[in-house]
Amino acid sequence: METVQDRMEAGDILVIDGGMGTELERRGVPMDAQSWAGSALKNHPDMIRTIHRDFIDAGADILIANTYAAAPHVLCHAGISESEALALNRLACDLVREAVAEAAPDRRIWIAGSLSSFFAGLSTDGWPSKDEAARSYALQAETLAAAGCDLLITEMMLDTTVSPLAVRAATATGLPVWVGFSVRTANGRIVGLNGRDDIAFERIRDDCLGAGDVHAAGIMHSEMSDTPPGLDLLKEAWSGPLFAYPHSGSFRMPNWQFDDEIEPDAFAREAATYLDRGVIAIGGCCGMSQHHIAALAQRLGRGLGS
Repeated sequence: METVQDRMEAGDILVIDGGMGTELERRGVPMDAQSWAGSALKNHPDMIRTIHRDFIDAGADILIANTYAAAPHVLCHAGISESEALALNRLACDLVREAVAEAAPDRRIWIAGSLSSFFAGLSTDGWPSKDEAARSYALQAETLAAAGCDLLITEMMLDTTVSPLAVRAATATGLPVWVGFSVRTANGRIVGLNGRDDIAFERIRDDCLGAGDVHAAGIMHSEMSDTPPGLDLLKEAWSGPLFAYPHSGSFRMPNWQFDDEIEPDAFAREAATYLDRGVIAIGGCCGMSQHHIAALAQRLGRGLGS
């Protein structure tokens, strides 16, 4: 069976989906004060399946399961036990699989499980210890692998403490692992998106890339203006496949702020320029709807649902 790595090595440009959490919010699903979109797995699974279908119809080749904020160390703060958290991670993968079966049974679409640096409430009270994070990520990664994911994406790698633990847990499964870094500009230099410290991106990059066998690396959960310089710094230490997954808007826990949201056609034009930097997989994170992904797919000559 063709793998996502086969497609990338063949030089094909792959389309990743858009932002699940912000689509849930846009469609009226309440965001949890501790686990943001993670708890929606428990209360709104049908809406999650519908959004996956919409991204399939828009032309996405890779769908990311709604596990970004569903690690056990996050969901426990929302009153969800470890065993239920792992069951919800399995459900997240099932929802993607069901959406593919319903919307595109004859297309090859890959399912990505997500591990992230997200922590409960985005407050210091929700920051896990290294031991807690390592155990939680290991359990989540093993669950996602057993649930049939084709690859794992470590999202929003933005520090040198917890982020490498997520990469290590993901690579231990033996699945292909894509590492997604999140960056911002501070005092004229590119640093991790982490708001507590201005950690040089190069440090985060090197720690995460050195944490295991990585198959692709990219810039995600970052402003479109910060994505190109982030990609340039990433390429200084990484010669493998590149991907990009920028966001649009801003976040005030627990809600995304749809302020100054980029229009779909403008997003597609800008995202297509990332190809000149060697990017071979592109999608859109928070704030990016199925309309943004459809515009991107058309811009790349893919057309809707192709």
